[in-house]
Amino acid sequence: MPTLSSTQLESFSRDGFAVLPGLFSPHWVNRVKERFGPLFAGEFETGVWPDEWYWREEISLPDATRHMSGAWKSDKTIAAVSLSAELGKVVSTLVDWPGARIGLDTLWWKTPGAKAIALHQDSTYHASLNPAEVVTCWVALDDTEKNAGTIEYVPGSHRWALKEDIGEFHAPKGDYQSTMRAAARAAGVIDPEVVQMEVAAGTCIIHHGRLWHGSGSNQSATRIRRSLAVHLTRSDTQFRSDRLGYVYGRYKRRGDLTMDESFFPITWTRDGYRTPWLSEYCEDACAP
Repeated sequence: MPTLSSTQLESFSRDGFAVLPGLFSPHWVNRVKERFGPLFAGEFETGVWPDEWYWREEISLPDATRHMSGAWKSDKTIAAVSLSAELGKVVSTLVDWPGARIGLDTLWWKTPGAKAIALHQDSTYHASLNPAEVVTCWVALDDTEKNAGTIEYVPGSHRWALKEDIGEFHAPKGDYQSTMRAAARAAGVIDPEVVQMEVAAGTCIIHHGRLWHGSGSNQSATRIRRSLAVHLTRSDTQFRSDRLGYVYGRYKRRGDLTMDESFFPITWTRDGYRTPWLSEYCEDACAP
């Protein structure tokens, strides 16, 4: 795992995201891409279903952006990226956490013509956690292009207020940037900059949980855009007692705020702890 440069550290602080080119080798990029077809066809290696499975053949609309959350529980190749100790280390070092644990991971698959994903803040979807801190590692599995639905960021928007209510997400009606623009006006920003990221496969972009981001439609007739987003939280994160989320709420035990490591394993800590069974469960795609 490379040490973050001063430029990358400054970018994360100033803009809310840092770009790490070539973090994942072509070997691992290809291995992960090969799992998309079987997973979205319902072939789960471990026998465990993912937390969310958005898009099913012959049922869902063909132009929907496909996504699947909690895929590491269903597939050990996905887990090799999502549960990487080195990924947890670089994030913890970047934001000064005592360690990292996985909250969720998400597979994204934009086929030609796939619709937009509304700009949003990841922290909105982690409000049932205490502290509600999240950092996302977005891994490009295909070379990205502006017209092919690449991820886009609003630099500096991680300093705006957190939008607490969940709005439109998949294929929003009208302008997929409209909610972000309303948040910008509330923050006193009249003309927010939107940057469409063109990066090579294997690039990892680490972004702040409050950073506004999303993606437009895939206007290409031939290009496919696949990616894996890993949402990491602090190793000492617990559930909130007064708020349950759509995914997180199903894992909270009555009278207990602990995040069970069976479902939210700790991937790295400064004192050397890592959930013990991880070494037997999967490889580490970032291992030195």
